[in-house]
Amino acid sequence: MVVDGVPRAKPPPEVCVRGALEWEHTLVAFLVGKRLPAIKVKEVLQRKWGQVGVLSFHTVSNGVFLIKFENGHARDWVMDNGPWDIWGFHIALRKCTKGMSLRLEECRSIPVWVKLSNVPVHLWSNEGLSYIASVLGRPLYMDAPTTKRQTLTFARICVDMLATSSFPTAINLDLDDGSSTVVEVEYPWKPQACSLCKVFDHANKSCPKAVRREWLPKPVVQACRTPGDADGWITIKRKNPQTIKEVPAGETQRNDENHSRREEQNHPHLPPKTPTKDGEMPITAGKPGEPTSASPEINPLGSKVVNIDGGSIMMDNNRGKAICTDPQPAGGTNSSSKKKKKKGLNGVGAALHISPND
Repeated sequence: MVVDGVPRAKPPPEVCVRGALEWEHTLVAFLVGKRLPAIKVKEVLQRKWGQVGVLSFHTVSNGVFLIKFENGHARDWVMDNGPWDIWGFHIALRKCTKGMSLRLEECRSIPVWVKLSNVPVHLWSNEGLSYIASVLGRPLYMDAPTTKRQTLTFARICVDMLATSSFPTAINLDLDDGSSTVVEVEYPWKPQACSLCKVFDHANKSCPKAVRREWLPKPVVQACRTPGDADGWITIKRKNPQTIKEVPAGETQRNDENHSRREEQNHPHLPPKTPTKDGEMPITAGKPGEPTSASPEINPLGSKVVNIDGGSIMMDNNRGKAICTDPQPAGGTNSSSKKKKKKGLNGVGAALHISPND
């Protein structure tokens, strides 16, 4: 029918009742945190739950499935023996009710199994455990060992927890005698939740509403920009530019005298230097063995040797003087090829071949 131009449909109440009875023994399975192929999920659940009865598998959306059982006993067995996982990924189960949302992105709460340790014995009852678990969320049911009190080490309870929960790990319990104790909380599986969207469909890091960090230029850098700078570049100036100052002539001479005085103190074995007069250029002494600028040029005739009356005359390269050497004795071996050492510039003689025909 059309009401105010809007098409509307209103089924009779008996149709809704018959439809709700058809899905009475059905579980809604939420695969949180992982998307697996529906055919693989069906194979795993059929192998795990097929032993309690016949079940049918229905895909609602990506990550949401309906598992329909023949009776409530098989459904409750699956609920009591949780938690369940598929290939290591937890699957959250909830009883199908009339009007519940079947979309994971609209799921504000989800069933989570918790383990409560250090529970006082006098509170180990359905009412006492429900009171403690209500701090975490809405208690749904307990597993069979907890209900039968087979072990009092810890209690396992399925709690419907909100996506905004902080998942506390401890509960402070105040007792009737005025004392207090701490009940430890452990989560075998903790679903990823988005605190911004308040759903379990995704985590905060992948939330579309999350604030993204964007790089922005610093105000200081913007202030340094000039119209001539290229895009993305700025001109950087030195903080302390060096300036060259002109030193007076008298200051330079005093600095040289101070430097010479320090050299004499550091090297006392060196001969004292002749002080320079005004207008004269100082002569810098070179290293030992090296000619200085004040030394005379090397005599080009110093390398020639003249044999006179069986003797030899060598020219000193440093001073240009002739040095006479005595002739070798007649009994000398291979006197024609005897090598003489000539005194060189740095005190190391150079070997010269002396021939009697020269």
